[in-house]
Amino acid sequence: MYPAPGTHWSFFGVFDGHNGDTTSKWLGANLFLAARGSLADLYHRVKSALPLGDPTAQEVETALKETFKSVDDVIVTEAAERALRASSHGEAIALLGTAYSGSCATLGFYNSRTRLLHVAATGDSRAVLGRRVTHTDGSGHHYEVHELSVDQNGSNPAEVSRLLSQHPGEPVVKDGRVLGWGVSRAFGNGAYKWDLDIQNRLVEKHLVRPPPAAVKTPPYLTAEPEVTTTRIEPGDFMIMASDGLWEWLTCEDAVGLVGWWLDGRAPDPRVWSTDASAASLSPRELPVRGDHDPEAVRVRTPQSEPRFVNVDANVATHLVRNALGGADEALREKLLSKRAPESRHYRDDISTIVVFFA
Repeated sequence: MYPAPGTHWSFFGVFDGHNGDTTSKWLGANLFLAARGSLADLYHRVKSALPLGDPTAQEVETALKETFKSVDDVIVTEAAERALRASSHGEAIALLGTAYSGSCATLGFYNSRTRLLHVAATGDSRAVLGRRVTHTDGSGHHYEVHELSVDQNGSNPAEVSRLLSQHPGEPVVKDGRVLGWGVSRAFGNGAYKWDLDIQNRLVEKHLVRPPPAAVKTPPYLTAEPEVTTTRIEPGDFMIMASDGLWEWLTCEDAVGLVGWWLDGRAPDPRVWSTDASAASLSPRELPVRGDHDPEAVRVRTPQSEPRFVNVDANVATHLVRNALGGADEALREKLLSKRAPESRHYRDDISTIVVFFA
């Protein structure tokens, strides 16, 4: 959280790395600062021209998109240029580490005065908003689901169309994967962004790996995010998590689980819309409205409907516990006992944060 004139700015983020953790760690140290600086410049320009005004939502969204792209240029383009000027193999490899690795990124920016939440998403980490709605007949309440991002991968028709139009005649997407990768947008992954001339020069000068055989007309991946803007109401909450959580939970599951967790801590039990002290609940028993589609997650079938529990003091732990078995302790123990690389066949890494808005 950062103080700003008449308001506070808050930033939230999840960075899910692949091909190593170099890029995700770099983003964790640098993307917030880059976004803060870019937005400060934007607000300063607007205030200079219109002292009582604020940037429009579209201007903020554009600033976040440009920030993501400029940060990726540092990671990928500038790293390659510097590596080609490097005097030693070791120096070049150190410069290229962040570029060869990759990471998804979902970043939230909240202005407490305007009560606007902007979410920029690159890749398949996801953000979803939960909102409590009181029943008009006084019978209780439920939680609404508002998706703040869309997964960018080879299963997203819009992403598939974009890639095929940019690379006609190439088998870019197969079995829901983009040249073998699970995402269609990401930071880093330089081998799928550098043009072939740069890659061949890197190979010749520094003996780095040659470009993948499938790479014909890069760039294929982009770090440009999709950005959404949502006006926040008191009591709203946001769940932001890597795809490891969403392989096991639907958006409705996650919002309902947080709602159940909140209901269990309500000062007046008469406001509960479900029994917050129940030993376990099925997805359909959670206090949430939405489509309970078992096909929306990778691991669920109609014959294996989970039972959720509400036993954790920390809400993020509550989500992870219920993603990995819930009431089925034997399943959770089995999942957590697996070690890399075998573990990836059973579960992915999970990073989760939950933000409550006053």
